Amino acid sequence: MPNRRDLLKSSIIAGFIGSVPVCRLSAAGEPEERPGSGKIDIVDTNVSLFHWPFRRLPLDETAALVEKLQSLGVTEAWASSFEALLHRDMAGVNQRLADECQKYSMLVPVGAINLNLPNWDSDFELCITEHSMPGIRLFPSYHLYRLDDRRCIRLFEMAVRANCFVQIVATLEDERTQHSRLMTANVDLGPLPTVVQQVPGLRVQILNERPRGGVLDALSAQGRVYFDTARVESTDGVPELVKQLSSGRVLYGSHAPFLVPEAALIRTQESSRLNRETLRTVLSSNARAFMGQDSKSGFSTFEDDDTSRFSQGLPKPKQLADYRIWDSYFTPSHAHPGTDGTSRLLTDIERAMPAIQAGRFERLCYFAHVGLGTTQDNQLEKLLQTNPALVLAPLAKYPNLLLGMIQLNANDVPKSLDAIRRWLRDGPMRGVYFSGTGPGALNCADRNVDALVEEVAKLDGVIMQHTWFNTLGKQHPGASTPEDLVELASRFPEKEFLCAHAGGEWQQGIRAVRDSENILVETSGFDASAGFIEMAVRELGAHRIVFGSHLPSRSLGTELAKVIGTEIAEADKQLILGGNYRRLLGAD
Repeated sequence: MPNRRDLLKSSIIAGFIGSVPVCRLSAAGEPEERPGSGKIDIVDTNVSLFHWPFRRLPLDETAALVEKLQSLGVTEAWASSFEALLHRDMAGVNQRLADECQKYSMLVPVGAINLNLPNWDSDFELCITEHSMPGIRLFPSYHLYRLDDRRCIRLFEMAVRANCFVQIVATLEDERTQHSRLMTANVDLGPLPTVVQQVPGLRVQILNERPRGGVLDALSAQGRVYFDTARVESTDGVPELVKQLSSGRVLYGSHAPFLVPEAALIRTQESSRLNRETLRTVLSSNARAFMGQDSKSGFSTFEDDDTSRFSQGLPKPKQLADYRIWDSYFTPSHAHPGTDGTSRLLTDIERAMPAIQAGRFERLCYFAHVGLGTTQDNQLEKLLQTNPALVLAPLAKYPNLLLGMIQLNANDVPKSLDAIRRWLRDGPMRGVYFSGTGPGALNCADRNVDALVEEVAKLDGVIMQHTWFNTLGKQHPGASTPEDLVELASRFPEKEFLCAHAGGEWQQGIRAVRDSENILVETSGFDASAGFIEMAVRELGAHRIVFGSHLPSRSLGTELAKVIGTEIAEADKQLILGGNYRRLLGAD
């Protein structure tokens, strides 16, 4: 079994990076031009103006938002108003929206209607007749009605007569991170297939949904229901949605400025599975067809078939390489590696490879099951205990790319101690991971954890603790919050800890660990929420933030955009994206 120090000192990725295709159109701002190449026209169907009610956003001033969108190649953006969520004077909301959009030629105003207000139909008429808005945006979860409500059906019928589209906001924020005083459930889309059948000619787009399961199956049969890409997750989530719905029904949307706008743009192409024509339809022509325009209007097609050259939203390849990205939270087949111990895990690693190459990652760390009872598959646990080659298979296949840490079971201290010695002291693994779910999870403040931390500290291993501040409440009896980690870290002031996901609800997570200098926050596991990195740098310092990708269940777009899309110093980005993790590993 190779020693972990020897493994780390082996050729750090030079061979792998040398084989990575170079993206020719990558740019942080305007795309890099090639002779004869046409620019790509991008229509963003999902942006909002003015202030989000619960915190300031870095791009919540319209001028800043427009400048950012234009720098990413967006030529048209359909904008509604955050004021519509809680304001009752909807006429004033829509008037301000229309006035603001008049200042910027790229903005298309999409009015908001609250069906629970008296005379809402007059607001609709003002949007269509006075403001010439091409569509309406609905917020059922904030305005408290169902999609089969008679008022909703009436509005749909009015929209058909007015030849305008309807956007339904399925959610604005992950339920787990919402403000505890104003929690809104995701919109129930169940009635929509029947409603669409009742209203011939209706054009409806669902915003911010992560479509899956039976509802998606039912909606896929309705040719007039469309989706945006803003919160579609996994590295291949967009092409999978296109595959299920057909390419004509997926429209690009970013949910900016609530989400970092680079995220959705990177996500469309990180898997390299969309061909030239399909990418074109998602980014632009579907939106124009949905609005009733010529689908080719304003669009210059690619000059060659290599869509890997389209990499808007990413920095240039040299800049990515200079960041030296080391990923602390790579999660292929995180819960179960496959019944044979490796097949599902290796397949997931291959699935993530296009995104790994697009981001020019140097190293990624995954969390291996080693037979400690961290899954509910007893046969698998026995297999992993007796076949160390299965545990080492990913490292053997990708020796210059992958690092490993082992998943511990703090409910079984003796076996976990033996595993630490076997895999860290005598083997190649670089640290340990404490899960927040599954049979191995135990609250990290429990005294059982102390003996394990002591042993890992002796071996200079890295400790990653899963944490969440979940507005919905604790989801597993063994789950931990950042406050629990603070208690553990206080008992080991000389040992550094990684707070996975920055607590999920990161505003509380950052505050919780702020005074614990031996806790660093890891960045993955939640939406590309604008303002996260800025607050973390301000409150903790860039030296206490470590990048994680959560690939492939999360996307490169979501996780990398959190860092590269922020207005922080380049030196701080380098620390976050790799420098801090290498220091913890002793790799610099």
